[in-house]
Amino acid sequence: MALPLICLSVLTAAAFLGLWRIVYNVYFHPLRKFPGPWMAGATSGWKAYKEVIKQETLAIELFDLHEKYGEIVRIGPNELHFGNPSAFHDIYNSSKRWDKDPGLYRTPGVTTGSFVFLKYAQAKERREVLLPIFSKKAITNLEHLVWRNATRLASSITKTNATKSSIDLLYAFRSYTLDTIMCFTFGNSVNATDAPGFSDPLILAMDASLKLLPFLKNFPLIRDLVFAIPPSLVMKLVPDAKRLAPRLYQVRDLIQQQLQVVLNCPSKLDEVPHQTLFHRMLDPQAYRRKEVPDMTALHDEGFTLIFAGANTVADTLLMGHWHAMQDPLLLKMLRSELLTVWPDIEKQPLLADLESLPLLTATIKESLRFIPSGVSLTRVVPETGAVISGQQIPGGATVGMAILHVHQSAEVWGKDALDFRPARWLESKEQVESEDGKANSKSHNKSDLDHWLVPFSRGPRMCFGMNLAWAEMYIAFATMIRNFDMAIDGTTPEDMVWRECIAAYYPNRHLHAWCRPTQA
Repeated sequence: MALPLICLSVLTAAAFLGLWRIVYNVYFHPLRKFPGPWMAGATSGWKAYKEVIKQETLAIELFDLHEKYGEIVRIGPNELHFGNPSAFHDIYNSSKRWDKDPGLYRTPGVTTGSFVFLKYAQAKERREVLLPIFSKKAITNLEHLVWRNATRLASSITKTNATKSSIDLLYAFRSYTLDTIMCFTFGNSVNATDAPGFSDPLILAMDASLKLLPFLKNFPLIRDLVFAIPPSLVMKLVPDAKRLAPRLYQVRDLIQQQLQVVLNCPSKLDEVPHQTLFHRMLDPQAYRRKEVPDMTALHDEGFTLIFAGANTVADTLLMGHWHAMQDPLLLKMLRSELLTVWPDIEKQPLLADLESLPLLTATIKESLRFIPSGVSLTRVVPETGAVISGQQIPGGATVGMAILHVHQSAEVWGKDALDFRPARWLESKEQVESEDGKANSKSHNKSDLDHWLVPFSRGPRMCFGMNLAWAEMYIAFATMIRNFDMAIDGTTPEDMVWRECIAAYYPNRHLHAWCRPTQA
């Protein structure tokens, strides 16, 4: 009888502690005065229910929650979300050296990548090593690599069109960006753009694995157990692993294989005609301490760069093309503008030529404004506390704001904030109208709008790959518009609804388009 009594005692104690935690969160927690759903303040299970059970994108529901509760909403026992666009610059500010939130940044199962370092000092040291290969000058010198992948993308699209099939643009763009980031990371690629239907195994595995990330984010104990098992071991033990192994293990195993080629034989890098991530990371002289990171750190950096680099740019291209294909006049104007720098289809222009085109630039900026990013990039307020959105926030609180809430703010973009309108970037001034239709005194010029375009975040931890991302977008947009007459193949607005899974996951039919080669 002793064992059942012990078990009962343990369960009773656990129940009591759980109840006490709820009471503490509601009545005694430092964030108790901030408004929000009662269950959100009481237990982290509220977010888990929304994101895992109901499979909702919390950032979208937060628009209504901010309407109900105000500029600051408590969405977890120790987490606040902000709705006023100015709060974004309060949190992600160049003067702020706040820690990243482990609840979010431990989700991928890596701990030492530049994107997931919790401490600013660690991230700064790594950024100093990697920034030279992602500088504007470095990317300009290597734009031929991006053009090469864009040309291969166009060739594969042309071959697919010849079979009278439409193109899955999500997989097509992710193949293009995957091959590009791998060129910059490893000096080679998996040639995803050559895969039939753009269905390279790594592309499929990365896409399918996204569904698991909300679960891993909300259940950290299970997440730690999952990542404690080496992916190579899983792939060996699971029968028919290529088909049956969990997608997340497949992704990690495939990327680890690519890493291992370089790490087992660093001399292979001598064959690459340009500097890569591993040229820098394997060079002791690149570090202040003159010490090369261990194998885990090398793996983590490669994994995070590939996963982030292959998805975010591709998803921006996807949203841009979805909206542009609904506006034939915009496509016609874009092609006319492109012809001024690209008259001969066989002679590609320079990236600088593309960057000089006003309408193309405006279309890319508007596409970035529609980037499908609902994740709240959470930070931990230092012990001394901070003022955000005019409110004193206690130290230790987790705070964040989704990019979506800046990019869809009527206060910034006007009452047409939800409309895809590249022309807003070409106007010298734009009046912001209030709900009653009267123009208010606030106006925004183009530099103002740039201040509110934050797809790469802001502050000392903003994405250092943005120069490469801009090059990929300019070259991909130009390649698609110059080479193809594009039309949507049956995709509906419902198909384009995405779910926030750290990156965007599209649960329905992907965007498909007919891409017929233009006359040269």
